[in-house]
Amino acid sequence: MKEIHITGIEYVEYNNAEGINFKYKPEVPKLKVVGTLLIADENEEDEQTGMVFLTQKQLNQVLNNKEVDLAVADDNRWYPSKPLNKEQTKKIGLVTLESEFLGTMNDVNTFEVLKVSE
Repeated sequence: MKEIHITGIEYVEYNNAEGINFKYKPEVPKLKVVGTLLIADENEEDEQTGMVFLTQKQLNQVLNNKEVDLAVADDNRWYPSKPLNKEQTKKIGLVTLESEFLGTMNDVNTFEVLKVSE
């Protein structure tokens, strides 16, 4: 299990990828967050572009009281209505996502969130 932190949100969309076997509540639809992730490793902390699959409830836990507004666009993706400021990035980055590494998709590391905690 990996401990990751979201430090930037490019967009959020409903998961449309098939063939992914989710461990956490597999019957619940997942959202896909694409953005910048901080992967807390025992030896180093590595920030990189990544994908996180989580439930709506988990996303709400991440964004709760962070004053982040997501607006839907014509491509059915939600984008931050304005770029995240330093304070928002810091607050979101403090939320710990205990996640399972799923592999790479289009050369991007993907994770399934199992537990959200602050």
